Amino acid sequence: MIVLIGGVVTGNMMELTFSATAQNNPNVLVTINSEGNISQNGNLFDGQLYPSTVSDAENGIGGISGVIRIQNQFRKIDVDNLAIGIRDILIANDYPRDVVFKAFLNNVNLKIEKGMLFSFDKTLVEYTSLENILYESDSNEHMGYTLDENDKFSLNKGDTIDLKYSLQMVPEAGNELESITAYMPIYINLIESKITDDDNYEDEDGDEDNEIVTIEDSEVPVAELNKEDHFQYIQGYPDNTVRPEGLITREEISAVFYRLLESNYRMSILTENEDFPDVNSNRWSTKHIATLSNGNIIMGYLDGSFKPGSPITRAELATIATKFDKLSAAQSNSFSDIEGHWAIEYINSAAVKGWVKGYPDGTFKPDQYITRAEFVTLVNNVLVRGVNKENILKDARVFPDLLDTMWYYEAMQEAVNSHLYIRNEDMAELWIEIIYPTLDL
Repeated sequence: MIVLIGGVVTGNMMELTFSATAQNNPNVLVTINSEGNISQNGNLFDGQLYPSTVSDAENGIGGISGVIRIQNQFRKIDVDNLAIGIRDILIANDYPRDVVFKAFLNNVNLKIEKGMLFSFDKTLVEYTSLENILYESDSNEHMGYTLDENDKFSLNKGDTIDLKYSLQMVPEAGNELESITAYMPIYINLIESKITDDDNYEDEDGDEDNEIVTIEDSEVPVAELNKEDHFQYIQGYPDNTVRPEGLITREEISAVFYRLLESNYRMSILTENEDFPDVNSNRWSTKHIATLSNGNIIMGYLDGSFKPGSPITRAELATIATKFDKLSAAQSNSFSDIEGHWAIEYINSAAVKGWVKGYPDGTFKPDQYITRAEFVTLVNNVLVRGVNKENILKDARVFPDLLDTMWYYEAMQEAVNSHLYIRNEDMAELWIEIIYPTLDL
């Protein structure tokens, strides 16, 4: 089983003071329950990484560090491999992606220490380049970092351990690592848990077992949406408008996806704690932003801000949408104006899935702000929701600025009304009843 622990690391050549996390709580809590299922709460620290010496990095100047706590309620598990992955690398400079990726692997070092309750007494991985600890599921070259024999360890049932990670960018790193953001999951490779006595194993609880337990590799989980219940996810404004041609903000996007999360999944990542300096605790969207950030569904900017009231671009929205499904590979670019764009793989994936469409001239306009009508069209595509005008019920909500002659009328009606439905033979929706459930908005 490859266990995703995951988080965000950012690189910026600006000399900003970094304050390491010295809190009473770990950055990430990973639990292996009694059935061997893995759950995670929290993310690795999101901070500024820039060239520094090892000494400076360990003193919080230019480096990033944090703590992962692992609690095992399963059987004894032997750990002999640690690894990291690099996903969602976003580049805000003019260097080619392959150049940036190679430089990132060769110029950023990682150290991992092991201990208990924030006390670390054993170094498992001394500073080594990410190249040497990378795991890629489709590569025989990058298979993580095999621990030295003396550093391998076991997690017995009931054990809790802390891992401290420290990231350092070498002083000679070049400008190609300026202004990048990457989602960098850390994996603990639980290859096999062997019962000490095959014929008569007795664990600490006195239970006998005679099997060898192998935890298989699993896919990194994606965020879960509620695609069954067709609840309202767009609200109108106090003046009784819905503003389909207006822009939609980053906090409004967060609120929508919060409402659309599958309820059990939403509860698993629910939080009101976030580190964005421009999101106050009393802001109406704090819960939505904090929860989606906790689930790695939405990210902030390189300067640490979230910009909740700012409109969102078409590229940013396509990137968020891909968090709800696996990336789909494209044989060629789907649009003429996305080559070299930081979000190219997310835009292509969303296009392959039929979630986004371009303009008649073949462009996507990735950096153009998206309207509310364009947004609900994408969301409906992701959710496989849609109704034809003749099947919209007479008691559906009415807004003076939502005219039935506009191209987006059906998509907006799907978004503003909670309804019961059935599907006909061609899978089109037939509305049965408008409903008014109590929703966590």
